[in-house]
Amino acid sequence: MKKILYDNQMFTFQRFGGVTRYFADLIYNLPRNEFAAELPMRYCENHYVVETYGQEYEKFSYPRNYRIRRRLYALANDRMAKSAVKSGDYDIFHPTYYSPYFLKALRKRQKPLVLTIHDMTFERYPQDVLIYDKTIPHKRLLISEADHIIAVSENTKRDIIEKLGTDPSKISVVYHGYRPVVDPAAQLFDRYILYVGERKGYKNFYPWLSAVRPLFNLDPNLKIVCTGNPFTPHETALFKKWSIADRILHISANDAQMASLYRHALCFVFPSQYEGFGIPILEAFANGCPVCLSDASCFPEVAGDAALFFNPNDAQSMYDALKELLVTPSLREELSNKGLLRSKEFSVERMVEQTCDVYRKL
Repeated sequence: MKKILYDNQMFTFQRFGGVTRYFADLIYNLPRNEFAAELPMRYCENHYVVETYGQEYEKFSYPRNYRIRRRLYALANDRMAKSAVKSGDYDIFHPTYYSPYFLKALRKRQKPLVLTIHDMTFERYPQDVLIYDKTIPHKRLLISEADHIIAVSENTKRDIIEKLGTDPSKISVVYHGYRPVVDPAAQLFDRYILYVGERKGYKNFYPWLSAVRPLFNLDPNLKIVCTGNPFTPHETALFKKWSIADRILHISANDAQMASLYRHALCFVFPSQYEGFGIPILEAFANGCPVCLSDASCFPEVAGDAALFFNPNDAQSMYDALKELLVTPSLREELSNKGLLRSKEFSVERMVEQTCDVYRKL
């Protein structure tokens, strides 16, 4: 039986997020007759570990600010991770992010390193990276050191090769998987467009919103519901300036509420200029939500013919696509049905099995 060692990096950093959902789904669904997973960690508030998979970890009640608490968690969790790597009591190491703290010990123990690359966003948009952020050099170093790399899409694989010159034979593409929520919450809003995630920079939210806001004049009941971080004072001021402050809402949603938001939305819109994969697309598909997407990066690869596409650099294209979807119930029904079928190609079970195939080769 092969023992796979994972570390706490992203589980300490994130309470919610695509990276930790991916690793939690992987760790807790490995075939136990063939692989044993080890995740050395004392403190954790990650939703997927604690709530979805019911694992018990310690946590602090104070300070109230999670950013401060996670720094305290990291002190203990990092120490445990370093000790586990140094012990050599594992067959493969699969870290959850790009800190190279383990390299010296890993080389000494001659243990294989598997690295998952979720996107190359920082490399494509270095102007958005904070000056003290070491993600780009750390990722480059680990990619060069890894025995095998998992890319979450063909588009991400191409980006790795293009940006770093990595040998293609060293990279396997394993798509994300999604398991639908069994018990969604009751309907939360009426007649709305759903937007999920961050809204800054390459996410293209503000150009998209500017392009489609005339649609509010055509439908007095139409709203946009956003999840992710709460609106900033700058955003609130912008919405007031555009006279749409009462038409754009925010909610901090749990899994059951997110499933409800997808199921009752007129459509889900993802106007991003770039993504490594785009898990919200799978969430929308699995919940029967019509999808309206940028024809950029990995989106055509992931969505196939199950979405309506627009040019994220063309305001008229963004407006026309959304309008067509809103005024054509038959199109929404068609995309909903296609999305449900498409979602079956992206199961957690398939993601786990293909990842295990990578482990088996090492």
